[in-house]
Amino acid sequence: MPIAQMSPERIEQINSQLLTAGAVGFLKGTIVALVSGSYFSYKYNFGHNKRFFLPQCKVGYFIAWGIVGITFAVENAKISVTKDLAEEENIQRQLYCKQELGGN
Repeated sequence: MPIAQMSPERIEQINSQLLTAGAVGFLKGTIVALVSGSYFSYKYNFGHNKRFFLPQCKVGYFIAWGIVGITFAVENAKISVTKDLAEEENIQRQLYCKQELGGN
């Protein structure tokens, strides 16, 4: 369905779905960053190894995982929204054909 034919309420609903998916994806990405970053920090900063993860690297690692989480979550949400819109359009098309052919 073209965006010009969609109601503003439906557009707001889609936007909120994508924003929610982005927030959830960011949280998942930060959880992965915290767990794996803690592991790497412990593994490479203690013992006979020299200091490996500098604070700048930790911040970059954290931000990168957050972006990856947002990207994957929003892409999955866009796929599901596209499927929902295609199903809605198919239903509307079938109703229109029934009305035109059936005379109801």
